[in-house]
Amino acid sequence: MRKKQIGETVYQYTLILILLVALAFRVDRDFVFQKNEAEITVTLEDLKEIYPGAANYEINRLGAFDVFDKNGHKIGSALLSSDYTQQYGYGGRVPLLIGVNDSLTITNVVLLPNNETGEYVQAVYSDQFTGRWKGVSLEDAIALRVDVVSGATHTSEAVIAGVRNTASSVMKSDASVMTETNLWTWVKDILFLSLLLLSLVVAFRKGTAKYRTIYLFLVLLIMGLILNKALSTQLLHGWLKDGFSWRANWQSVVVFILALSVSFTGKRKFYCNYLCPMGALQELTNRFTPFKKRRLPTRFKGLSMREIYLVLIAGALLLGFTPELAYAEPFMFFSFRVIGAGLIIFGLTVVLLSLFFNKPWCSLCPTGCFLDTVSYKKVQNIES
Repeated sequence: MRKKQIGETVYQYTLILILLVALAFRVDRDFVFQKNEAEITVTLEDLKEIYPGAANYEINRLGAFDVFDKNGHKIGSALLSSDYTQQYGYGGRVPLLIGVNDSLTITNVVLLPNNETGEYVQAVYSDQFTGRWKGVSLEDAIALRVDVVSGATHTSEAVIAGVRNTASSVMKSDASVMTETNLWTWVKDILFLSLLLLSLVVAFRKGTAKYRTIYLFLVLLIMGLILNKALSTQLLHGWLKDGFSWRANWQSVVVFILALSVSFTGKRKFYCNYLCPMGALQELTNRFTPFKKRRLPTRFKGLSMREIYLVLIAGALLLGFTPELAYAEPFMFFSFRVIGAGLIIFGLTVVLLSLFFNKPWCSLCPTGCFLDTVSYKKVQNIES
């Protein structure tokens, strides 16, 4: 083998070994697709988010938390949603504390610690969303129509499901309303599956190159702006740590499995070239830029910057650091309705660089590097 090929092979197996060790340390042995859920604990500090004057609490015979002030007077109760149902956001389970008074009217809804990105959590704390349940009885909350928060769809859907299912369990009502699927959800699923089928046609059928610009616009629109779906280190780390969350991320799981399986046909960069919204945005910018495009210099002593970047991320996680991985990549740019200025600037910087360089983020993307590493790759024996 050539030295370069030997170096690449050693790097691949080293990274896979790191990921396997991380998996062994950070994931329960019974991990298959969704590991056993850890018990959710509620503290006095959690209850103070609903009742600032809380000084003590006790769990009553129905499993609710009765909250008392410093004089021992009851000031309200709180329901833990995970006692009744398991609702999932983008990053996993989203447990809730639902404050209720003696007349079973909701006083407040708060989120307990979860794996959702901070911007998504902040987006649901508003009078237009969580505030919609204040003053509503549990009976009315079962059928109350609350719109999801644009840009934080999975998190807000998890909160809606948590409130409704908890109210339904307490009131012993028909829970069929909980599984009701609205028209827009069906439309999004149809768009996703149609794009998936189209991606295979574009990838394998000859003569489709002339339609690529139109196809890229569809990827940007559907995967980016409508679904906000992109494989990322945050998502992959969440799967390693907590398992696949089929309820919220079945589309991402399907894309990941498809990306790996298609690699056996020789399309190793299938996801990056055909389904990544950030890749589509960069390529479209490349196509319409009036400037001459260059390749971003990203190699350092035989290793690419994205290889170094991915190893640093994997190493940090292995050592126990838990950085906010959503900020390590610009994919949240497509959730521009809820993210902060920093991530918007991050995404716009990638677009600006795309005016002068050929798909600059793809030269750095740790997720793309990971997919390249674990995808099937034929190794040819070359005589030195």
